[in-house]
Amino acid sequence: MWSIDRIEGDFALCENTVTGETCRIPLSELPQGIGEGALLHRTPAGWQRAEEAERARRRQMAARIRNLFGPSPFEK
Repeated sequence: MWSIDRIEGDFALCENTVTGETCRIPLSELPQGIGEGALLHRTPAGWQRAEEAERARRRQMAARIRNLFGPSPFEK
């Protein structure tokens, strides 16, 4: 799986979440509206967004923040 680190010009700079390898992927090869922090996987049809993995990652990050700082005043 690949994570978009940043967008520079017409390229997404990505990092493999397992190996740490980096690469540049032309934005024209990625799904519309993709941005920094998105997770991708390569399929025979091209790059696809890994939406479930993104949701899981957001939940993990939110849990880490709650563990460090306590619940947000905006949480019910």
